[in-house]
Amino acid sequence: MQEQARANTQAEIDQKNLDKQSVENQKSSHHNNINDFNHKIGELREEKRQIQNGKEKVNKQERLKLIIGIIIILPLTFYLFLFYSSTFYSAFIREAEDFTSLTSAMFDGNALSNAFAAGTAKFALCLTSPFIFLALGFALHFFTTQNDKLKYVKALAILLVTLMFDCILAFKIGEQLHEYGIIIGQYPIGEKYTPSMAAHDVNSWAVIFCGFIVYILWGIVFSLCMTAYSKMDFNRTRLEEIKEEIENFEQKIKTEQDAIRALDLEISKINNIIGELMKRLGNEAYIDYASVKQEMNNFFVGWASQMQMLSISLAIQNEAKEIFNREMSTIIPKSE
Repeated sequence: MQEQARANTQAEIDQKNLDKQSVENQKSSHHNNINDFNHKIGELREEKRQIQNGKEKVNKQERLKLIIGIIIILPLTFYLFLFYSSTFYSAFIREAEDFTSLTSAMFDGNALSNAFAAGTAKFALCLTSPFIFLALGFALHFFTTQNDKLKYVKALAILLVTLMFDCILAFKIGEQLHEYGIIIGQYPIGEKYTPSMAAHDVNSWAVIFCGFIVYILWGIVFSLCMTAYSKMDFNRTRLEEIKEEIENFEQKIKTEQDAIRALDLEISKINNIIGELMKRLGNEAYIDYASVKQEMNNFFVGWASQMQMLSISLAIQNEAKEIFNREMSTIIPKSE
């Protein structure tokens, strides 16, 4: 039994050494990964240094997109400025009897001068109203470029606000045209212009489409121009990519270091187990406490049965049990 127990312990030690070697190999692999990542970071930093010391490189394709976008967005901006200054004047300042057609309501070249003649506040309203929609278009681009998870919700909110503005303008202009129709006898006197009528009025829909659709188009072209401008500089684009790649490699290095620390703890546990096994193997006598405990229990069960057969008093039987438990706690270590 001594030889078998020692052989089993030695086999367990050998297995733990194999486990330890396997963990060491994993640890070495993680160290190699860290070295590779550090090497790549070094190459990226060297590339960054060379780019910063070199000449600026221009992306000609993106520059062409920017030029075309500017050519498109300038007339669109003028269109929106004329449209919204005219529609605000027609919706909130112009008198119904001055209306002649839908076109004059949406595109009135004299809107600002007439608003100025009507008063400074009204002139300021017509002059600044186009900038409200241009600001909304800029905000739409800003929200779509964010990494926020709610960016699409914010963009949708901007679109809904703009559409609501256009609907209000469309309703007010439709109402003014309806009143003009009453003046010329086209509609019955006293008939009120309702939202239901506006929903079926082609004039209202014309105002919405001429404003909102062009606004959407302006926002798309503006976003394309900003994107093209940001990508036009090859150096800046590459520097941003290098920064992102370095951050990714640094994160990977941190992950590898965390894995190495976990493996160090595992190696420490294995070493402790090996130390305990070596200590057990170094004893002159190998004691199988489980076998000893089993044989002692078998002995006492027989002894207790014999005392019952001999009608020994219960007090003596309890005393024998106490003696047995005390001796067992002395012989068998608590760890066993």
